[in-house]
Amino acid sequence: MIKKLEQADVVINNEPLSDDFSICEAGFEKCRPSKPVEYIPINYWVIHYCIDGEGYFSLANSPNEHIRAGDIFMIPAHCGNKYYPKQNNPWTYRWIGLSGNKVEALLKKCNLSNNDYVIHDAFDDNIDKMFDDVYQSFKQNNLFSSLSATFSLFDYLSSKENLPEELGIKEHLLLQITNYIKKHYSENISVDEVAKIHNIDRSYLFKLFQKYKKTTPSHYIQNLKLQKACLLLRKSSLSVTDISYECGFASPSYFSKFFVNNIGMTPLKYRNRFILKSGN
Repeated sequence: MIKKLEQADVVINNEPLSDDFSICEAGFEKCRPSKPVEYIPINYWVIHYCIDGEGYFSLANSPNEHIRAGDIFMIPAHCGNKYYPKQNNPWTYRWIGLSGNKVEALLKKCNLSNNDYVIHDAFDDNIDKMFDDVYQSFKQNNLFSSLSATFSLFDYLSSKENLPEELGIKEHLLLQITNYIKKHYSENISVDEVAKIHNIDRSYLFKLFQKYKKTTPSHYIQNLKLQKACLLLRKSSLSVTDISYECGFASPSYFSKFFVNNIGMTPLKYRNRFILKSGN
């Protein structure tokens, strides 16, 4: 379970350990609602992990990305950017600042670059712990331990859902489809809509998922919704009703029935398992 954070903290080191790769800052912030702010370019890379709430992020001349709990976003060096919390559900995030000649190449191995600067729906408490490990080691001035924790994070990110370097036509198509679903599943999209947008029929879509994902398109979408619902129930203060709509369910009653069928308990009972009792 993610530990409760205070409001904010940041640790800074202005003396790089190496010209190739060094941590220059690490921290976390539980944000309050604020207006959009445009930030000037900086000479190092910053990767964030949103652990609660929502916000918006964009690089210079790029559209706004809606960031939710479980998303990773990266600010490249020397790149203008803008990010801010959502007014009615401000985010909490961790971040790590990295400098050096090798950072850009290493981040690319984690699927983070100037063109792909957001990883949606990571849904992973391990990632939160790894960010915290970097922060804790860095705060205690254990520079080698903090570097080790950072490379453990990179190794974990680069190994998640790896695909072969040379993808065939069908694999490319499936990758496009799954990326689309991950960005739009909360909009209550249907399997028919996904097939139509990608100019294929429903039966072919079904065959792609059966062959490469060992599941059906509808189960794939439902699993994403369920993972997001569990994450929000554990970590957010949103009501069960708000969570049902946030995750793309047609109604709160359907969400509760679906949750019970898949988890074996009501959303409220599931949430109560993660609430600390007073005095504990």
